[in-house]
Amino acid sequence: MTKKIGKQVFFYMLIVAVLYLGFGKYEQYDNSRYVAAFRAMHGEETLDTMAALYKEIVEYQATYKLTPQTSTQLVQNLLVAGKKLKDIDQKLKQAYPEQHVDFSYLYQDLFLVVKQIQDKANDAKLSVMVVHAVEGLGNAKVQLYSGRM
Repeated sequence: MTKKIGKQVFFYMLIVAVLYLGFGKYEQYDNSRYVAAFRAMHGEETLDTMAALYKEIVEYQATYKLTPQTSTQLVQNLLVAGKKLKDIDQKLKQAYPEQHVDFSYLYQDLFLVVKQIQDKANDAKLSVMVVHAVEGLGNAKVQLYSGRM
């Protein structure tokens, strides 16, 4: 009788292990589909464009070349990249409603950087906000590629 109970316990544990591994593989597959769709919509390029624009802002400010014309052009480019990311985000939310990366903090960082560029009275905060925005881009990439959505 003990052998029979032991066999049943082993059998049920085997079923649980197979189900656990199966669900893990399914989540991995689902995540890879999400990342592939993100790449197909040029999401990586958009994030890289935003990072490059943030880098330009810091470089221009550090060399005192952040003129009103340059600021205007950088703001326009940032807003275009932000709009493109928002469109990609909306399409992904429609295609994968149960799984998506939250990009809302990237939009908030973008808004704060744009407002700070436009506010010439307090230039000291701009670098800090840009560094924070770049950190947010890095966090979004980690969240996207680690599968923790």
